[in-house]
Amino acid sequence: MFFSLILENAAGVQINMTATANQYMTSKIEGLSPPPGTISTSSYAGMDGSYLNNAFIEKRNVVIHFEMRGVGVEGRRHQLYKVVKPSRYVKVYYKTAGIDVFTEGYVETCEVSNFEQLVTGQISILCPDIYWYSTESVMAYYSQITGAFTFPFPTESNPEPFVLGKYNTQNIMEIINDGDEIGFTLQIEALEDARSPTLYNADTDEYLQITGDILAGDIITVTTKTGHKTVTLDRGGVKTNIINRLVSGSTWLTLREGKNRFYLRGTGLQNLKVTIVHTNAYLGV
Repeated sequence: MFFSLILENAAGVQINMTATANQYMTSKIEGLSPPPGTISTSSYAGMDGSYLNNAFIEKRNVVIHFEMRGVGVEGRRHQLYKVVKPSRYVKVYYKTAGIDVFTEGYVETCEVSNFEQLVTGQISILCPDIYWYSTESVMAYYSQITGAFTFPFPTESNPEPFVLGKYNTQNIMEIINDGDEIGFTLQIEALEDARSPTLYNADTDEYLQITGDILAGDIITVTTKTGHKTVTLDRGGVKTNIINRLVSGSTWLTLREGKNRFYLRGTGLQNLKVTIVHTNAYLGV
């Protein structure tokens, strides 16, 4: 199977581990499948079976086995050390004919056999975030005025005016999640003053509501992904944590697999531009 594997450090410097057979040749990659789960149970007193205490997925461990061939092996080994440094951040890009993803982690080890006729090596990367993410994001938009610029311009033979925009009377937003269930990023931009916007899941009736006034020019960003849950207000370039403005009963909404439908409620919806940003996430690739 054809694939490409690229490593990138925090400075954006990359090294292609599958450039050619005369440079790096990756022979095996561990950590592409779902990470192992840890399940804790306790036995009943005097009864058969046991009950579940908790269950969770362990961190991902990506292990790359490779060979270095051709001339200039020592120089390429030093180049590898500049990108792959123990305890430092590294981003792993993995691409096949059917998928283009990345994961982020920290280098545990980078070992290269210096004195063998065939120089081989192994890189171990620990990824606290268990997912592989698509390199492209998917977006859903809401605005009561939607762009609809069309051609041709009106002429003598075609006097109909051209359309610059259309008034949107529907407040439903649909977005497809082709990966596993995960959170998303919600951005609310106020063109004029509004109040208490609420995003509802049309299928589960769960909601996420931000109470209080939103002033013209405000941008509110909500992240619902586990481990990164935030509610931030950007007002005049000054960012403030406003997680306390989440209404009691609100849910950190997620995107289930397949089609997801959301709708909006609030005062002054015509003054809001709302965007849902989603990146497909995969436990295994």
